[in-house]
Amino acid sequence: MNQPQDFTALLNSLTPQEQQMLFTQLRGRIPIHPLEQQWNITAEFILEAIARSQDITKRGVRGIIAELCFDTYIIGAMKHKGWIQHQLFGDLPYDALISHPHVGEIKIQTKNQRLERGVPKYANGPMIKFNPYVEGWYVCETQKTRTGKNAEGLDTRPYRFGEFDILSVCLHPSSGDWTRFMFCPAYTLMPRATNPELIAVLQPVPPTRQGNWTDNLEEAIEWHLNRNR
Repeated sequence: MNQPQDFTALLNSLTPQEQQMLFTQLRGRIPIHPLEQQWNITAEFILEAIARSQDITKRGVRGIIAELCFDTYIIGAMKHKGWIQHQLFGDLPYDALISHPHVGEIKIQTKNQRLERGVPKYANGPMIKFNPYVEGWYVCETQKTRTGKNAEGLDTRPYRFGEFDILSVCLHPSSGDWTRFMFCPAYTLMPRATNPELIAVLQPVPPTRQGNWTDNLEEAIEWHLNRNR
């Protein structure tokens, strides 16, 4: 028995209880990720810890999942077009740095669409009052997780215009699809009312291509480049 179809036939012949017993035996022998050995604990235990955690912890985990999905599904699909992803070091105001011989470097910040009480948050209040066209749009939160002060005593949690070029937002919370993203040039984001140099914390995000948003990263990059030409 050495053909894939032979193993499939064997598995299909087992009862659910026998399949579970086989799976348990295999999981005891085969780790599914190096982190299991590094931390000396199983992936199932790690997932259970996340499942028991508070919302702020789950939000952080969903955030890094969105970043990995962006790297895998969005940037991964662009590499055959000549785009290169660069390794990042340190605490930077962007999650991805890519470059192309004909374009140069592009800095991208990735966020998750915002949930509130477990359901997608929609634009409301002043956001709609001053921008009626965003009614029915979703919302993402654009500020750093950790608070801090710089050498001048200024809050380092807000993002400043110019710190990244493209905002990428994962629409998994509303679509259930980790491959769905919307993109916009950072210069088109709403500024804070109290300081136009800072990006507003909450940004409206449409479910489909419209306004300054697109579901095509290269199109968003083109908009960014056109502004600088």
